This record gives sequence, C-alpha cells and structure tokens, in this order.
Amino acid sequence: MKLENLVIFLIFHVTSLHLCVESTDSSHPQDPYSCASASQPPYSCDSSDPSTKTYDFCKTTLPISRRAEDLVSRLTFEEKATQLVDTSPAIPRLGIPAYEWWSEGLHGVGFLTRVQQGISFFNRTIQHATSFPQVILTAASFDAHIWYRIGQATGKEARALYNAGQVTGLGFWAPNVNIFRDPRWGRGQETPGEDPLVVGKYGASFVRGVQGDSFEGESTLGDHLQASACCKHYTAHDLDNWNGVNRSHCRTWQIRTSLHSEVAYEKEKLAG
Repeated sequence: MKLENLVIFLIFHVTSLHLCVESTDSSHPQDPYSCASASQPPYSCDSSDPSTKTYDFCKTTLPISRRAEDLVSRLTFEEKATQLVDTSPAIPRLGIPAYEWWSEGLHGVGFLTRVQQGISFFNRTIQHATSFPQVILTAASFDAHIWYRIGQATGKEARALYNAGQVTGLGFWAPNVNIFRDPRWGRGQETPGEDPLVVGKYGASFVRGVQGDSFEGESTLGDHLQASACCKHYTAHDLDNWNGVNRSHCRTWQIRTSLHSEVAYEKEKLAG
C-alpha cells in the first residue's frame, strides 16, 4: 500500500468524521456524549486559531476524501512517517494535536499499567469504566444482541472519556477476531472461539455497537463515529505454518514447557 494511502487512513482524527468538531456550537445539547460538554478533547481545526480557516482539511462542508488529500499534500515525508505508529506526534505548524491509536476496548474500555496508552483514569474526573466478561465467555451465549449491546456500552464510555479529555484518541484496538485454533497461543480468551461463523457475527455486532451504528448496520450518527473500532490482529497472529515457521514448535514454547517441568520437579522435591 502506498504511503499516501496509509496516511489517509491514519489522519481521520483531523477531520470531523468521528470527532464532533461541529458540536462545539452552543446550539447543540449539553450531554455526556456531546463535544460541547467536553473540557478539552484533542481535536484539530480549533476555531480560535485563524490559520485553520484557510486549510481545506478544516472545512467540514468538503468531502472527506478531499480534506484528506489536502492534509496529506501539506505533510512532509518525515511528518508522514511519524504518523505510521500508534503514538502519533503533534504537527504544530498545521495545528494538529498528538494522537494515540493504542487504546484498549476488548471487553470494555481498559487500561494496561505496563504500557503507554491513550487512556487515563488516575486522579481524573472519570476513574472507572465497565468491565465485561472475557470475550470467550460472552461468545458462548451465542446472542448477537448481547455482543452488540456490550459494544454500545464500550463505545459510549469511550466517547465520554474522550469528551472529558481523558483519552487522546478515539481508536480502540478491539475486537479480536482471530480464530482460536490452538490453546498454546495463550490469548484464546480474547477471541470468540474456533468457529469462523461465530467470530464473524461477533465482530460485526461488536463493531456496530462501538461505532454507533444500529444492530442491522445502519448509521445512526450520519458521517460521525461514536468511537473507532479496530479489529485485530491482521499481522503475525497465526503462525501455524508460515514460511517454514510453526509457532507450536518454536523455541519459545520449548523453553516455556521446559521451565514448567523444572518448576514442577522442584515442587515435588520440596513436598518430599
């Protein structure tokens, strides 16, 4: 894929496609999911900056494709490259704020303390979010409406956190739509299971809920997204037999198995 096409995909955060820039108008209702009630969510094209009025990518009346093309044409090669990672730095000369693509929403908006993400709960206005059961359990209900409603709740809480200034990006790495082929993978609990049909229906229902669509897939927010769902994992998730590599027999598993055996042996010795 050409670099320009990748950047067009990555700069949705500078448009009003899924950020409600227009909603800063006082005529919009003040509700938890309205940008009008936000403290300071990070969006581009701030009306207080006169220079933004001259940029086509800031003109909400233009088609998204034209706005994206205009923005990409203004970026240097180096700036384009910096936007191809999960932590995308700001571009001050164009009034574009930093954007974090890595936010978790697998079974509710989540936060991992071991990695830097775009979500903050500590000492903030909103300190908690709903945590639903692991996906493998939810999928066992075989109820697509439940999957959709969990997605809805996750998307609404994600938007509320964003509007409160506690999320630096509306992209959430969920759902996990990998097929659970081998328990030795170690992440099967994140998936809807081994049935491709169930996985597909789960993914569609969850994404529609997160992004604000109806259960049937019709848009309910016009050109806006409630939040942006990113299905994972496309790359390197399945190495059953790829280019001579089989993850079930690679050195990592051998080492892990060996360590487990040694631990079990030492426990037996201590037990007498």
